[in-house]
Amino acid sequence: MMRKLTYSRWLLLGILPLASLAHAQVSAQGPDAMSDSTTSPHYAVQITPYAWITGLSGESSPFKRAPSLDIEKSFSDVLHDLRAAAFLNAWVRRDRYVFNSDLLYVNTRESEVIGGLPLVGAAEGTVDTRLFMATLQGGYRIYDTEQASLDALAGFSFWDIRTRAHLSTAGRTRHHQESFNWVDPMIGLRAFYRFTPEFSTQAQIHLGGFGVGSRLSYQATLTLNYDLSENFSIAAGYKMLDVDYRRSGHVFDTRMSGPVLGLSWRY
Repeated sequence: MMRKLTYSRWLLLGILPLASLAHAQVSAQGPDAMSDSTTSPHYAVQITPYAWITGLSGESSPFKRAPSLDIEKSFSDVLHDLRAAAFLNAWVRRDRYVFNSDLLYVNTRESEVIGGLPLVGAAEGTVDTRLFMATLQGGYRIYDTEQASLDALAGFSFWDIRTRAHLSTAGRTRHHQESFNWVDPMIGLRAFYRFTPEFSTQAQIHLGGFGVGSRLSYQATLTLNYDLSENFSIAAGYKMLDVDYRRSGHVFDTRMSGPVLGLSWRY
């Protein structure tokens, strides 16, 4: 718990400067700034597929009767086992009402051959793991000008983990498969600040779980953005995702973190 609270404190410190900039804009522009509805379009959509150069650490027990195993994988280790991955963020706004979603899919395969076993000789084990996570949130834009905005969000995250193990010995193959899923309530903030017509920064932080699904989960993203045109921009930054789930014999207490690079399309 101390590890998670410490990281949460640093994540909050990352988003506070953006919120402070927004507050400074309100003070400078007077009371009418909060009611300004002409500073940005009534409708806006932004879709961002992105690459995440992430490692993986923590502990996991995908099978009820199996002990928890420590995990410590660098990005190169994850890439070696990777079969497929997809990351997508979508954001929609109508007037001051906003919708935010973040989708994550990772499919990995780990294999190992052990030789010299009594009676059976060699044995080959393979573990396929599929992780899917979707965060869906709605909210309200509590501050909006041409230079800065701040959104308050609430919603949920859905997690689904499926693991299939294969063991081949003496010409015979055995299979075992288990899956588990849960839903976490989530709250969050999304802050945006434009430095120049081309350069901007964006920060998102989400906190959830609270013992409903996982014990605690949080995710945070901070990016620097450059507008290529009216409809396209590139984003580079850092993303962290941490979750602690322990129920019914299953354990998924892991942290993924690393640089992100995305291409946004908007209208």
